[in-house]
Amino acid sequence: WPHITYSEVKEAIFSPSYKKAPGPSQIMYSALQLAWQADSTPIFLLISHCANTGFHPHIWCKSIAVALRKLGKPDYSDPRAYRLIQLEECLGKVLEAV
Repeated sequence: WPHITYSEVKEAIFSPSYKKAPGPSQIMYSALQLAWQADSTPIFLLISHCANTGFHPHIWCKSIAVALRKLGKPDYSDPRAYRLIQLEECLGKVLEAV
């Protein structure tokens, strides 16, 4: 595998909307983007080391499942009247993107 570049990590942090919902840690993309602007080196080193070694921290794999009602369903006691979404950790999504 080729090594991860600085621009790949930067793109993975800045390409998603800063309004995306965070995972269990509540660290949002907007916070990652501000941290990157303040000092990008530690974030780049962390993500590139994880990617180059194939290590995905377990804490970044945690997510929250949220049930959303589907509009126009006649009976909300039916489980099929809901749609589940997973709110994953933003750092985990950055690592998966690179």
